[in-house]
Order: sequence, then structure tokens, then C-alpha cells
Amino acid sequence: MSSTVQPLKASRQQAWLRLLQEESEAVFYAAWLSLLADNMDGVAEMALVLGPANQGPFAPVASWPHKSPCSEALQQSCEQVLEMRRPITRSVEGRAFMAIPVQRGYDMLGVLGIGFEQSQIAESARTWAYLGLGWLLAHPSTQPRQEGGGELNERLLLLLDLMLSGHAEEKPREAFQAVLSEAAIKLGCDRISLGTLKGKRVRLQAMSSAADFAKKIDLTLALEAAMNEATDQGSRLMVPADAETLATVRAHEALLRDHGNEAALTVPFFIESGHCGALCFEWVEAPSTDTVGLAEGLAAVVGRVLLERELADLSTWGMLRRSGSRALHRLFGPRYLGRKLLLSGFLLLALFFTFAHGQFRVSAEAGLEGTVHRTISAPFDGFVAESFYRAGQVVDEGTVLASLDDRDLRLEYLRWSSQRAQFEREMRSAQGRRDSAGAQVAEAQMRQAEAQMDMARILLERTAIVAPFAAVITAGDLSQDLGRPVQRGASLFELAPVADYRVVVEVDEGDIAEVLEGQRGSLVLKAFPEQKFTFDVSLVTPVSEPGDGKNRFRVEGRLYEHSEAMRPGMRGVAKIDVRRERLIWIWTRDMRHWLRLQRWRWLGF
Repeated sequence: MSSTVQPLKASRQQAWLRLLQEESEAVFYAAWLSLLADNMDGVAEMALVLGPANQGPFAPVASWPHKSPCSEALQQSCEQVLEMRRPITRSVEGRAFMAIPVQRGYDMLGVLGIGFEQSQIAESARTWAYLGLGWLLAHPSTQPRQEGGGELNERLLLLLDLMLSGHAEEKPREAFQAVLSEAAIKLGCDRISLGTLKGKRVRLQAMSSAADFAKKIDLTLALEAAMNEATDQGSRLMVPADAETLATVRAHEALLRDHGNEAALTVPFFIESGHCGALCFEWVEAPSTDTVGLAEGLAAVVGRVLLERELADLSTWGMLRRSGSRALHRLFGPRYLGRKLLLSGFLLLALFFTFAHGQFRVSAEAGLEGTVHRTISAPFDGFVAESFYRAGQVVDEGTVLASLDDRDLRLEYLRWSSQRAQFEREMRSAQGRRDSAGAQVAEAQMRQAEAQMDMARILLERTAIVAPFAAVITAGDLSQDLGRPVQRGASLFELAPVADYRVVVEVDEGDIAEVLEGQRGSLVLKAFPEQKFTFDVSLVTPVSEPGDGKNRFRVEGRLYEHSEAMRPGMRGVAKIDVRRERLIWIWTRDMRHWLRLQRWRWLGF
């Protein structure tokens, strides 16, 4: 973590060293504006206006980009600040402008104006603007009495010494202690205390006069009250206060009264929303105006550096807490409309999935079958004589579908008919001769011939292949096989009843446990996608039928309504109503089942 902090420290030290090398005020102001612009996002222009304190005239002393005139909107913003003596922000034609008064105590020294490319001002830009004022207040041109370049160098070197003293320590608290102790010596302070925001209040983190202040409860509470008083009002507080001040300084007065010092100065500093702190300076005797000004300038820079050092050395858990706190502030604080809309969308989505219910249905491929499947086979060995119908045609009960060749059967019938007549004549002749034995033999032969005639007649009747009921022919076409020999029992036609079908649903093995007899479902056929047919589950078979790499179970259903255009073999999609469930449960069911199987496969539980 310390390796990350070192490049940051080095870059800032180089920036301060560049300022040290500037000799004239104009060059210093230009370098100062350039340094501010480098640390702000979206800056389009900047102007620094200075003049004699509270009197004027005030005039631009530097601009950024260098020597470029400022826009009329920025000029008007600076003029308003000079009149109102308070910071303002405004938006003109989609661009944001910010103007901040340059003040030492209650003396108006000038104004810093900044124009941005966008309509919003980042929090970091505000922070850097106020941070930069501390650098500016250390320059001789802003002092009540003009000082030479040596004094400026001395002040900047003091700031650099403080930063380096903190950099030499590894732990944040040790760095705080070193910087505060060094600053107390340089500024002649009895005590300098550092506090940072923890939760909703500023808490004491370090004290120049004591490494361990845990036992000094009264002093700790008094210092924290003074720091919170300054951060709550968002401005520096000095006691003894000016007679014209409107700020509340009760906590500062109590601090001095209870702990024996003559003067106290508290300067708050900010990095970003939710991360701020304060430095409290205490003197045994009232400090000079130069000392107070130097303390203000140091607080803006040193306080920020120390706070950044603390944040940089946070543990993983601390970084997570900081990120979480910042995210919550952006969600529930001002601005960041996009995040708020996104959170609102997630909340509405969560409410929808919590209360929205729907019908859970098992979906599967389905088809139509006739409730009866009749096969008409050849009654005897023969030949196809005629064919009148074929597969796909609808026939009524008793319709002749085809006929077999009956010529041999007719000859057989005539042969046995003639033999019967002959046996009858022989019987009568034997009876006339009173030959009872011969008559009985002839009678038996006549009866045998009659039986053969009956058989031939029955076979002749069966040469006509007749539909046993009104049906649709699902298989069989003899029109191309006229004269072809057929054997007894060979299938000639397959029939299914008209308007009497059942639904056969091929349910996946992952859904079969949800299907029970008596459940209602709906069927949509590919032939009639605009029409829905209702059915009830009548049979769930326990035997699976593999196909397409999956196991499916046969589920039969009874249709409530039929269509004349229905035909066996039509395919479609069936949905079986199971029960009502939350929509999120329905939509994620397959994914949850898959994850459970994978967990069992790879983890074993």
C-alpha cells in the first residue's frame, strides 16, 4: 500500500517545487492556475481576480488557458461574487460556472472564477478549488503586509517539510503524530489536533502533544465538539472571534475555557462527500495575523494529505466499507440521477417478482391419435381386383374400400353346387331302390357339398373390403397394386374413427413429476395455430420413450372439443396447467434444476 502512496507524494512535491522556482507574481499565479486545472475534470477556463483588501479596484491577474480572455458569463459570475461576498454557481447555455471569494478572515481579497465544459460540477472540482485557496493565501500578494520572496520560500519549504516528515513514517497514526508535532513547533501552537469523519461525526485521530489520548476523555470530547462545530458550519472558526461574525463558536469557547488556552482556530477540509476532517490549532497567547494565515493555508493542504494517507492505508475491509458508504451516499444523496433511476428500477423489479404470480404449465410436443386404431387385413389368399379409397380419405360405415378377385371362388361355388345336385340325385335313386345304406352315403356327400358351398359363399362376401365404422383411412393404398397377390392376414388398410381423438403429449423426464391425471391442458396444433383445444390428462404412462437424445414419457389426454378438419398424426404443442406460482420461480425453474444437478455432479451434495 505504501508503494502506491509514494508516487502520489512525489508528484505533489514536484508541483510545490515548481511553484518555489517562480519569482514573479504573474508567473506564480499562472503556475497556480495550471496546477489547479490539472487536478480538475472538465475545466474550460479560469480567471483569478485580485485587488486591495475590501477596497479594490479588483482586476484579473491571471487566466487559464494562459493569456486568454474569459467569457462574459464567467466575468459576470466574478462580479456577482465581489458584490455578494459569497460563492455562487450558475449554468449558462449548458455550461456550469463557479466563482469563489478569496478571503483572509473577513477581508475580501478577490475572486477565483472557473468555467466548466459540462452543466454539472464534480465534487472533486469543488474540493480542489477550496484546496487551492490555501496555496494562494500563502503568497505575499494576499498578505496584509507585503513580504519578500524569501518569506514565501520559507512558507513553502515549511509545508514541504511537514509533508516529508509524514512520509517518513509507515503507519498513518505515526505520520499524523509526526506532522502535527512538527507543525506545532513551527507555528508556536500549544496543541494541534486532527479529526476525521467517522460515521456522522468527526472523531479525534491524532494530537501533537500526546501519542495516546484515550485517557483524556474531557479534552477529547471538547476537541471533537469544536471540530464538529466547524465542519457543520462548513467554514473556519476562530476564537476569539471578530465582533461582526455570525458563526456559532460555543464549543470553541468551552474548549478554551476548560483547557487553559487563549486562542483556537479550526479549519475543516474535504476530499469528497462523506470524507472530510478538521485541524484544530490552539495557542497559549493570541497568534499574529501572519501565523493564523499560515495555519489556514497549511490546514487546507496538510489536512487533505493526511486524510488521503489514512484512506490509502485502509485495510481491505475498510476499503469495502468506504466504497459501500460512497455508493450509498450517491444513491440517496444529491445528483447521480442515473444511479437512482437504476436502483428504482431494481426495486420495482423486485416488488414485481415478489407479488406477481402466474400459472405454472408443463409444455411439451404433442400429437393426435384416434381413440381406436383398426387394421383391416386380407381374409384369404387372393389377388387385388379393385381399389376405391386410399389413405387420407374419410369413409362412412359400410363403404367398400377395395375388393379381391372372386373368379376362383365363384368357380368353386359352382363346382360344389353341381356336386350337390349330383349327390342329391344319387340319394333319391338309392331311396327308390330301397337302398338305405346308399341313400345315407349320398345324403352325407350332399351335406358336405352344401358346407363347401356355404364356405365359398362366405368367402365371396368377404372379397369386398368394407369399413366397419365411419373413419379416416390412416394407411393403405391399393390403387397401385391391382392384381398383386395378397396373403391371408396381410394388412390392407388402417382406420381411425372420425371426430374421436386423444391427445398424446411427450413430456420430458424433468417435468413428468409435475403431471398428474385429471389436470387440464391446452393444445395448439400447427395446422390451426389460431385455435386452442382443451383436454384433460387421462393417463400417465410409467414407461419412457427415448428420442432426440432425451427421455420422454407418454401422457394421454381426452379432448373436450373436436374439429372436422382434425386428422390423426397432426402435431402441435400442449401445455398442462399444474398450479399457480411466482413468476420468478417459473422463469428460473429450469436453471435452478440444472444448477442442482451440476452441484450434485461436481460437488456431491
